[in-house]
Amino acid sequence: MTNEGKESKLEAAISVLLIAGVVVSVVLEVVGIGLYFGVYGNVDVSSDPAVYIQGENFFAFVIAKVQNFFVAENALLFMTLGIIVLVLTPYIRGVTSAVYFGWERNWKYVAITLVVLVILTLSLALH
Repeated sequence: MTNEGKESKLEAAISVLLIAGVVVSVVLEVVGIGLYFGVYGNVDVSSDPAVYIQGENFFAFVIAKVQNFFVAENALLFMTLGIIVLVLTPYIRGVTSAVYFGWERNWKYVAITLVVLVILTLSLALH
């Protein structure tokens, strides 16, 4: 197989991953907005500090939200999950690329991709 065929498969897989991430994010946002409107009768933006990420890094925030997934009856949860999916989509793309390049034994691109993942991880962890 030519190098172009391999790149096309990677590009196709990443395209599907990115599109799926955006679609899932939009669906979660729409569901959250619909629930919010159903409960409160409006879609006013809240200035309540409780809805913002505070005092924790992004990963701790994600874990806390996922743990409350089945107990929180809250429209903001769906909207928050939509944002989490949207933020993690490029992160998952980086992990996918690193695994693919490792599988292909292309160590130069593995190293480059891992540097990008370290930068993404630090930026999310240190928010």
